[in-house]
Amino acid sequence: MSTHLPSQFEPDVNILDDLPGFSPVSAPYNMNAYRTPYPDSNATSTSSATSPDPQVGMLAETIIVEADEDKRKRNQAASARFRQKKKQREQQLMESTREMQEKTRKLESENEGLRKENLFLKKLLVEKVDHMNEEDREMLLKATGEALKKAS
Repeated sequence: MSTHLPSQFEPDVNILDDLPGFSPVSAPYNMNAYRTPYPDSNATSTSSATSPDPQVGMLAETIIVEADEDKRKRNQAASARFRQKKKQREQQLMESTREMQEKTRKLESENEGLRKENLFLKKLLVEKVDHMNEEDREMLLKATGEALKKAS
């Protein structure tokens, strides 16, 4: 089976002869032809100077400036809201800290009072036990023994 391409798809060897100055080995084209005329320029292709209608360029710049200004204002408002929320959070934490410290002081004071009361009652009990007769002591030991058994 022979695959023959139609004449329109056959490579034309003489096509290179029709192009003046083109050689596949060397490049005799001008290197500066593809460079920008002002390489240090900051100009862009969308500047208003290249626009056929200067009004369109001015309108585009105005819209961009307004959009930037609106974005800046929204950003400032968001920053202000964030700072306000942060300040409120800090105030709430400070208030909570004060409340907790006050509660801790009260509990420590109550604890100290209960320790003193416990010590006083122990001393009172020891004095009373020292002055008890043997019968009362045995009855106290029975009662405390039963209480200790119930507690454990």
